[in-house]
Amino acid sequence: MGIFLCFVPLILAIALFSFAFKIKITHQLIAVLLGLAAVLPISFLQYFIPDFSALFKSPILFSLIKSLLIYGLIEEAFKTLLLLPVPHKLYDEANQCRDFIFLSFIMGLSLGCFESVVYYFDHLQIANSRGATLLYGQIAVRIFTSDIIHLTCTGLCGMFIYSIRHKERRISLFITAVVLHGIYDFFAGFSSTSNLRWFSIAVVLMTIAECRIKYTSMKNNEKQ
Repeated sequence: MGIFLCFVPLILAIALFSFAFKIKITHQLIAVLLGLAAVLPISFLQYFIPDFSALFKSPILFSLIKSLLIYGLIEEAFKTLLLLPVPHKLYDEANQCRDFIFLSFIMGLSLGCFESVVYYFDHLQIANSRGATLLYGQIAVRIFTSDIIHLTCTGLCGMFIYSIRHKERRISLFITAVVLHGIYDFFAGFSSTSNLRWFSIAVVLMTIAECRIKYTSMKNNEKQ
């Protein structure tokens, strides 16, 4: 049940894009597999990058730098590279930008869902000792926070790739994804008893708004 819950957002997104926007299911499955492919190198780097906290006198500053470099820069760089094989020329020109961004969303959401599965297994033994209800609640929280961050930030990276292919080179899109993802993980890293953790929710909402604003801007430029 816990594993199925992790994949509910991905299943719903695929159904929505397939029936409402006619995105080919084969292309979405490619995006899903690319999201899965991103999990291993990202997880490897997160676990095996050496601890450089001794270089910083302030643990908060160290946490911020770590979040920006590892969870922001490294994760978004990997996702950007893995977005390159995502199909982008098989849709009509009028909807090419929209459909590629939707496939970027699927890849980001896939990564977030597979990360939730890893999280589920890592915490299963602890949850069983206290009752599985708590773990299900934590997975539900990840659906509305971590999954959305992965979805929107990958969407921004997808817009960055799209801009390069159309000779605009909007590097600000990639930088925005890096900064917002890093700041989200910084605040999400605080304990549940700290009020600072609530700022992670604000970052999630900010990322959704930023994704919408950037996409609207790109579409308006295409019409000019």
